[in-house]
Amino acid sequence: MAPGSPGDVLAAERRRIRRLFNRAAGVLAAFDGHLRREYARALARIDLPPGLDVLDLGTGTGNLAAALTARGHRVTGIDFSERLLARARRTCPGVRLVLADLFDLDAVRSRSFDLVTLAYVLHGLPEALRPEVLGHAARISRGHVLVLDYAGRGPWYVRAIEFLEGPHYPSFTVRPVTDLLGAAGLTVVAHGTTSATGGFWLARPAPRDARSHR
Repeated sequence: MAPGSPGDVLAAERRRIRRLFNRAAGVLAAFDGHLRREYARALARIDLPPGLDVLDLGTGTGNLAAALTARGHRVTGIDFSERLLARARRTCPGVRLVLADLFDLDAVRSRSFDLVTLAYVLHGLPEALRPEVLGHAARISRGHVLVLDYAGRGPWYVRAIEFLEGPHYPSFTVRPVTDLLGAAGLTVVAHGTTSATGGFWLARPAPRDARSHR
């Protein structure tokens, strides 16, 4: 891989994000209560059938995984931050947690989970990589993909927090999430707000034969 190539830049960005979240694990834990309430409200509105097999991508400290488990789902959460997963193991004993990178999902079998979820993950990814991650989510899911994230440009304090996280938040807020999902072969079947700044989008992957002709 040539120095300065797109792949080299991506590898450096992944290392930066991993270091950031390992260092910020204690700070992020302060938001656990708020996020669990937000996710519980969203799941109550969606009212998914019980007993789903769920893959939670970028599970972090396990807030969405915990909310899903409380509603009777079987959850596997993956994240590449050891410190975030360490907290999730303490607070989410019913969740299977795996140390893995979002960009190493080829090993996950297609159609192996009923629901694939991403909670406040997409806004932190480089713009060019969001379709790749969503494409994997669409491939892995045999039912739905659920995204929870910012529903638009937030107030100053959100922008300040995201400025510290990295440079990718602004590009996320200028494109409708429905467009981002549609480009990955996902059709939104339900959406709404979860807080003053957050929203949810429940989408269904296109039929396999339709995707093969994209």
